[in-house]
Amino acid sequence: MQLIEVSVSGVRSAVITLESAATPMRIVLFPMLHLGTSEFYRSVTARLANSGLIVAEGVSGKPVAVTALTLAYRLPARRRRLGLTVQKIDYASLGVPVIRPDLTAPQFRAGWRSVPWLQRMAAWCLVPPFALAFALLGTRRTLSRYLESGDLPTHLDGQLRHALPELTGLIVDHRDALLVDCLVSLYQAHQGERLDVAVVYGAAHMPAVTRELLRRFGYRPRTAEWLTVFDF
Repeated sequence: MQLIEVSVSGVRSAVITLESAATPMRIVLFPMLHLGTSEFYRSVTARLANSGLIVAEGVSGKPVAVTALTLAYRLPARRRRLGLTVQKIDYASLGVPVIRPDLTAPQFRAGWRSVPWLQRMAAWCLVPPFALAFALLGTRRTLSRYLESGDLPTHLDGQLRHALPELTGLIVDHRDALLVDCLVSLYQAHQGERLDVAVVYGAAHMPAVTRELLRRFGYRPRTAEWLTVFDF
């Protein structure tokens, strides 16, 4: 199942509705990229208004390590020539309850300290120069090169896990587990209701969601709508 598509015209994200014969509760996936056009984020926000509940990504507080890691997209967003912006969704304006099952700042700091120092140094030393180089020289096409993703692991995923196992465990796997546990709890509490639960998370976290919801509750994709993240 395709989550993020890269074509000759640009990059698109698939808004996917998951349904199960066992429940009227639907799960609507919004695979996010943290850098896109303002029009993309407005389109996502408009669709979220129709949800009954939103499950959103976001490490609470501002751990220094998170600030450094997010330079990869925050710095390029400052370059006007790219015409892109950092993900921004005004959840408060929607009037829809929002749950954030992500790591807290103390949890992230504790997890970060458990990552081997060599992997931490790699993040500190490589991310800022990469972000600066892309901000100065990068284009939308170069940004799109590694964005395509689906519900199956890619070769790049395997390389990152092999090279940085503890770091990817913290940034991806641990947060996947928190997200899945939240959705399981919501299912147990609301499985008898006609409720649309929107999941607004980075695309890298969606494979764990689709895999576990299928295995545990029989959720399968029923409809999909493509939204343009940015064009070329």
